Amino acid sequence: MPAASGIAVLRPKETLAPITVAQFRKGDPRLQSEIAVAGYSFGGVLGAPTLTFGTLEELQGLRGEQGVTRLALAPLAGDAGGPVFDTAGAVVGMLLPKPVGSATLLPEDVSFAVVTPMVRDVLSKAGIVTATQSSNAALAPEDLTTQASGMTVLVSCWN
Repeated sequence: MPAASGIAVLRPKETLAPITVAQFRKGDPRLQSEIAVAGYSFGGVLGAPTLTFGTLEELQGLRGEQGVTRLALAPLAGDAGGPVFDTAGAVVGMLLPKPVGSATLLPEDVSFAVVTPMVRDVLSKAGIVTATQSSNAALAPEDLTTQASGMTVLVSCWN
């Protein structure tokens, strides 16, 4: 997996017991379906992740790139790296940060995510077993928020 995918597997110094474990969607999500991204939009000021809602616009990048999806979503910088959920709470990708230093300025609500198969591949190569979501029943937004809060953590990096 190239570093350009934005995926890094971090191992804590101490054993952690998450409240919830991510379950990945089997197959591609439908175009124009609702999605939500869990992240620390405000850099941890709130003490819990927030959800930003949007839609899945395309199953590829703007130039036909495979391995990414295009989202109609206006996340904040702290959301990058967060899980992208479908309405049933299954993970459908990982939000990528906004491109920096590009000569092209995209509209605010254009975002991209690494697709689930790429995320699962990186985790598998790191020896992490992943689960697949079995239900397609939509969750209420407050239930999706609870689920996302149990598996989304704030990660801060320093040089």
